[in-house]
Amino acid sequence: MARIERAKRDAAILEALAQGRTQRQAADEHGVSKTTVHRVLTNMQETLPEQAVARDLMMSRFATYRAHLWPLLEQDPVRTVPRLLEVDQLEARTRGMFEPQQGEGTAEVSGMLAMLIGRREGGAA
Repeated sequence: MARIERAKRDAAILEALAQGRTQRQAADEHGVSKTTVHRVLTNMQETLPEQAVARDLMMSRFATYRAHLWPLLEQDPVRTVPRLLEVDQLEARTRGMFEPQQGEGTAEVSGMLAMLIGRREGGAA
């Protein structure tokens, strides 16, 4: 019976992730650790080969998005930098590398914008 309950819990965790919850949110919602959520996600990806194909396709798309955005960086850094950071964050979340927290990245964006604006105004390259 424990196996059936665990399978139901794992399915509920996967449903929460599919609905857009972070791994931390899914863990809190189901009373498990973030490690357990990660294990459930990894097990699902290993048992469903189409998930690996979908992930690889998404990684390819991230590369395409970056290739499109990099040439725009010099023309309009104020709009392009946040888009590049968003692609990076989405890729990191897809890879399970981190879960962004509220307020993170502001200093990084400001620093990058200052550096890029300095280059446009004739600063060091």
